[in-house]
Amino acid sequence: MGNLNLSLTALHTFSVVAKEQNFTVAAGILHISPSAVSHQMKLLESQLGMSLFHRKSKGVTLTPEAVRLYEHVSKGFNVLEYGVVAARRSTQIERVVLAVIPSLLEHWLIPKLGEFYQCYPHIELILIAQDQLIDFNCHHVDAHLHFGHGQYQGLSCTRLASEWVYPVCAPNYLEALDEGAPLLSYQGGMEDAPGCINWQDWLEQHFVNGIPNRNIRTFSHLGHTLTAAKYSQGIALGWHHIASEMLAQGTLVKLPYEPMLMPFSYFFVTSKQAVQSEAVRCLLQWLKAKFEECSIKTES
Repeated sequence: MGNLNLSLTALHTFSVVAKEQNFTVAAGILHISPSAVSHQMKLLESQLGMSLFHRKSKGVTLTPEAVRLYEHVSKGFNVLEYGVVAARRSTQIERVVLAVIPSLLEHWLIPKLGEFYQCYPHIELILIAQDQLIDFNCHHVDAHLHFGHGQYQGLSCTRLASEWVYPVCAPNYLEALDEGAPLLSYQGGMEDAPGCINWQDWLEQHFVNGIPNRNIRTFSHLGHTLTAAKYSQGIALGWHHIASEMLAQGTLVKLPYEPMLMPFSYFFVTSKQAVQSEAVRCLLQWLKAKFEECSIKTES
């Protein structure tokens, strides 16, 4: 392929002239003089070694060669324009990588994300399901929506909400706790086990016959116990925030017992550097508002 030393400015001017088929109109669009348009077209014809126009008293028509050239030039400038717009947009989008405990992510956060994207179209969220507190030194993560005690050395930690627990089941499965209904149990990991309330704690607190001889069905994620309860497989201990969407939709109902306050709470944990990000601060404020909307009435 030959080395074509063509003027990009002249090619752009040609694309406008070819579309309008009038030097004066093209000059007005380009904010240059008609003589400048004429000069650029003569330059382009000289560089290409071909005639591009049949000049008339009221405008111009394209030669067959110019028609073919215009098809390619117009496509090229469309691609260039798209690339410039995309490049500018990429500098305006702010990306936040957020780790979230899996059940809270699936059952509480994801249903609300449409609202977040409407409020903050310039923020791109990358979401990671993660139980154990992320190691910010080893992973490129900006923040962790975490359930824990909130004492994390060297990190910025903002408390978002307490968590409460109470029994839930499907609307058509209103079995009493003291009548031997299957219990759907979340087996917490080592990290969050101290902050959880299990069925033994709950039954003792509410003076209901205890665990012995109970039919217990155990899951590794809290959300799975809620899904099993939704399908009438037993009674789950629903964490208030995680169960809130299912309760609102009527796929789960709360049994008539007072909620129990859990020892751990939800925290927004970031590195000292990430907390300076405007996008991270926007996300934190939005999460605060969403947790406040979902707060239980007995929470102070």
